[in-house]
Amino acid sequence: MQGQFIGIDLGGTNIRIGLVDERDEVGDLRYLSSKEYSSWDDLLIKLTSVIKEMGAGRLKAVGIAVAGGVLTSKGTMSYSPHIRWMDGQPIEESLARAINLPVWMDNDANAITYGEWAYGAGKGFSSIICLTLGSGVGGGIILNGNLYRGEDGLGGEIGHMCVQPNGRPCRCGKRGCLEAYSSGTAISTIYGEKNREVEIDNPLSPIQIYERAIAGEWLALDVFNILGEYLGIAIASLVNVFSVHHYVITGGVSRAWELFFDRLQEALEANLFNPHRGRVKVFRGQLGDKAGVIGVARIARDHVSCH
Repeated sequence: MQGQFIGIDLGGTNIRIGLVDERDEVGDLRYLSSKEYSSWDDLLIKLTSVIKEMGAGRLKAVGIAVAGGVLTSKGTMSYSPHIRWMDGQPIEESLARAINLPVWMDNDANAITYGEWAYGAGKGFSSIICLTLGSGVGGGIILNGNLYRGEDGLGGEIGHMCVQPNGRPCRCGKRGCLEAYSSGTAISTIYGEKNREVEIDNPLSPIQIYERAIAGEWLALDVFNILGEYLGIAIASLVNVFSVHHYVITGGVSRAWELFFDRLQEALEANLFNPHRGRVKVFRGQLGDKAGVIGVARIARDHVSCH
């Protein structure tokens, strides 16, 4: 379809807004901080202003991807552990009214998965599962060319798979979730617990811990080994359930690929059902910060084409 689309990737830390053309290329990409907003009404005003500024001309529709459980049939969020003030807000309806254009909303990991499947590391495969490693852990599932959202739109919450019964506390309120071991937040928390020289109230950032690991510090290296081990366990469980053999890992934490991938592979093979061993491929995402923007803009374009 001719025309331009805007994709908004609204994460727990950053907001990315991209103008996407008919070739699915991002011509203008802007950044906001989620931390600067404390209500949907305030953010809506800002998004409306930016969209109108960026989209003058041939803008056809807007896609918005948000971090948390999305009820796609209603255009609302049911639960976000990272942006609680978004819960229950009429995001899709109010944004569409403000900009006078069609708007479609989806989960941010679904959008990233769709982008990587259509244009990135998952291109050419009929089925992929994507894990997004940022401040939390998200997931998206494409089965036989279709984005799987579950019966109520809440499918793909891979970060809240239990990988360790009665394990570490997770921000969702449960214990032992993958997110409690393999997210950026987990990197800082686990490292702080291991290194008594780091103040609990002033933890090091994942980037600082990554730099220490690169320099050879064994405590930092151990944190990334833990991250990789639990990722491997989680992916093995997904393989055993879905029989999907292609996985993509994206997000800021994936930049530490060389520090956790070997341990991931070991744990993956050790926990696979025998018929799957040696057949599973895990790729690093190719689209970087643009994956969610491109993916949700493509979702919006597909909806416009079908209506």
